Amino acid sequence: MKTMSNDLKSKQFNKWFWIGSLGILTSGMSFLISYYGQEWLLAIQDGFVYATLLLISTQVLLTVYPYFRPSFTGYKAALVFPAILTVSVVFVGRILLIWLFKEDSAYRQFLDQSLPLRMAFVLLFLYGISVLILFRNEVELAWQRKEHDSMTDKMTKEAELFYLRQQLQPHFLFNSLNSINALVGKRPEEARDMIQSLADFFRLTIQKDTGISESFSKEWERIVLYLKMEKVRFGDRLEVNMDMEEGADALLLPPLLLQPLVENAIKFGLYGVLEKVVIRVNASRNSNYLQVAISNPYDPSNGFPKGTGFGLESVRRRLYLLFGRNDLVKHQAHGDWFEVTLKIPQLS
Repeated sequence: MKTMSNDLKSKQFNKWFWIGSLGILTSGMSFLISYYGQEWLLAIQDGFVYATLLLISTQVLLTVYPYFRPSFTGYKAALVFPAILTVSVVFVGRILLIWLFKEDSAYRQFLDQSLPLRMAFVLLFLYGISVLILFRNEVELAWQRKEHDSMTDKMTKEAELFYLRQQLQPHFLFNSLNSINALVGKRPEEARDMIQSLADFFRLTIQKDTGISESFSKEWERIVLYLKMEKVRFGDRLEVNMDMEEGADALLLPPLLLQPLVENAIKFGLYGVLEKVVIRVNASRNSNYLQVAISNPYDPSNGFPKGTGFGLESVRRRLYLLFGRNDLVKHQAHGDWFEVTLKIPQLS
């Protein structure tokens, strides 16, 4: 119903636009003709005929030019076509006016004498209309290209985000299955607990919203489940300190963002270390950002364990695709601690 109403309003606007244009052109041309000594009634009829022919020519240009692209065909057609229309308008107008005023020899003489002036006026008018139409068409084409590029860019980003998320889950699943496999023979009860935790983790993951953001409380719950599985795997060697500032649980972030960083912290922290290792996860609100810091102890002399680059780069890439910024993930080493800090903009 709303679309039909808009179409009706558009048709009414077009109708009154053309009627108004006809009135303005007729008035202007009638004034010029009367200025050269013709009676007003005759001048109005003359002006009406030429104004009608000019509007018909304008409609022809509006119909033809959407299929005309100077960038492909050159501007020769844009120069020639209005000239052909000009000759047609002037001589068709002459034929009609001679037929209307066939008994007025003085007017016929005036008509023939004014043909060059009429031709110049019509030519300038149609060239002006052509420039406006071609400019409008080029602007519309530019907007269409911009919209197409924007849509293509959006689809590319969505496809890459989907790929990153799909890549993350098998990566985590394979690591978890390897851990379960290592526990089955020696500690079957712990293996069963880990399988249950893994099932709970993926149940929570599958039930998450399909949007690009979710509440931090859901991500926090997944991290707790993940660390529970890692505690089974590493036993007393792994200690975790988690702290969330009051109110941070309602903030938003992309789903499945923290798990690869926590996994990196465990792998990095335990690499080459036999004693107990403490992993810290701290979440707070900093201005209009959700800030999460994940830190682990490390010994620079041991270097980086193989595979720790995937999580950090995947998170950095996701945040860039979502927010268009490269400054939302920072990492630094101070003393014997390595820390990764995320800042998630809160758009609302």
